[in-house]
Amino acid sequence: MRDNLRRRLRAFLPVALIPNAVVVAVVVLVALCALMLTDSGFVPLAATVAQLWLAVNLAPVASDTAVLSQLPMLPALGVVWLVSHRVRVAVRHRISILDLTVLTGCVLLTPVVLALTATAMLLDARPVLPVEVPPLAVVLGRVLLLHLGALVIGMGPKLWRALARRFTVPPSVVDAVAPAVRFLLALAVAGLLLVLVSLVVHWRVLAELLDTFGGGTATAGLVGVSLLYLPDAAVAGAAVLVGSEFHLGGASVSLHDVTVVPLPPLPLLAAVPTSVPGWALVLIVIPPVLAGIVAHGYCRAGTRTWREMGLAGLWAGVFTVIVGALTGGTVGVYGSSGVAVILTAALVAVELAVVGAVVNTVTGILLQRRSVDGDTEPPTDAVDDGEMDDGAGPGVDGEGSDVDGTVTGEGSPGETVDEEDLIAAGESDAPGPDSVDGPADGDADTAAVLAATGDESGHSVPESAADAEERGGDPVETGGTPAPEDPDEAVATGTPADPDEPETQGPERDARDASVETGTDPETGDRDPGQ
Repeated sequence: MRDNLRRRLRAFLPVALIPNAVVVAVVVLVALCALMLTDSGFVPLAATVAQLWLAVNLAPVASDTAVLSQLPMLPALGVVWLVSHRVRVAVRHRISILDLTVLTGCVLLTPVVLALTATAMLLDARPVLPVEVPPLAVVLGRVLLLHLGALVIGMGPKLWRALARRFTVPPSVVDAVAPAVRFLLALAVAGLLLVLVSLVVHWRVLAELLDTFGGGTATAGLVGVSLLYLPDAAVAGAAVLVGSEFHLGGASVSLHDVTVVPLPPLPLLAAVPTSVPGWALVLIVIPPVLAGIVAHGYCRAGTRTWREMGLAGLWAGVFTVIVGALTGGTVGVYGSSGVAVILTAALVAVELAVVGAVVNTVTGILLQRRSVDGDTEPPTDAVDDGEMDDGAGPGVDGEGSDVDGTVTGEGSPGETVDEEDLIAAGESDAPGPDSVDGPADGDADTAAVLAATGDESGHSVPESAADAEERGGDPVETGGTPAPEDPDEAVATGTPADPDEPETQGPERDARDASVETGTDPETGDRDPGQ
């Protein structure tokens, strides 16, 4: 048991260590550059590294006078990409339940250890530097939520479908995630475009704000910070489009009202309007249009049920709550900032579910009319060779087979799946180099089939004489070169029809040669009447 655990740790611990080590290295490099540019010395290096790591992982940072918990999302998205990519590589072949448990523990515990280390570094620096330790529960909660999201993304839809089959979860629960994610991404793009257009419209305000800093390093730093906050701006713009609001301290923005108060001197905030034009309410049709496009793509292959469209809306609402919680927080003396999370999530879920249900109904009617107008009667007397509907037979990744390809349909009882069974997670079902346990017990039957058939294509491989003798049986003739197709050619050349037939020696061969020369039968001695 300990050996298995060690092997799993050797295989999966680097999945979590490598991306976090890259993040720590980048944070240390940025901290060194910042301290050298500001001529601050190296005394605050440890505290700077700790706060930068917390900020990159969306954990709050604090000084002795203020707390900043609304942090830029762009570096955090880089962390998510690094971790999810390593997880995707680790599970691209086949992985057991125990492997997945160890992988999850490594991915989640590694950032927790780093968060505790950063907190300890801040505690050590607090007596000599104006830093404060943020609430530990909030730190751990945000760090765990970020890395758990990276793990979920890295596992991929194929592994999640396999897990759903393993634990008898309806496949529609997993399939409904795809339209929800597409809808949220479309909303984020639309929200970002809204912010950029507003920046262009308010270019005079942006120019005045940049002129107050006189250019140089300060202006470049503010522009860089604004770029890091672009994903946050996209979330805020999407919330405004669906009919919710974004607030920053006492300021708030929606499609029907704007409340203006002094804002931080950040170039990106120049996009906040001072008033709402009357035509702005027209923009509220954008999210339903996007929901209709996404729902049409989801229902294009065939009509869905009301339950599936409701699940898609539910997933969209859940993801909105997670993203809204990570993008919101406190901005120092300005107070809380972010979107109205519950209202935004409810609007997103309802729009996708309702519009999706309408599109699904219309799509079903159109498909039914096409089937009536066209000749849709399929042939019943013959089936083309080599063609089979996906998931229609045993061993196919569909209904009637478990995660290891064992048929579990009626009349063919399936195997009992234990914790060592492998789950097909990647493009190939064969165990890859990252597999810890090697072939599972359930692969013995597959190996036996391959041994019996010779290779995966089904062509038989002849058994050698040595193999037959090892089994205790007689050597098996494997056959030789095929005989010539023309028998006259064989007689004319004197070549036996079967090259493996032993050559005749002695009197029998002399008699046969004589019969060929005289035209007599070698057995009866009668002459051929034709000669």
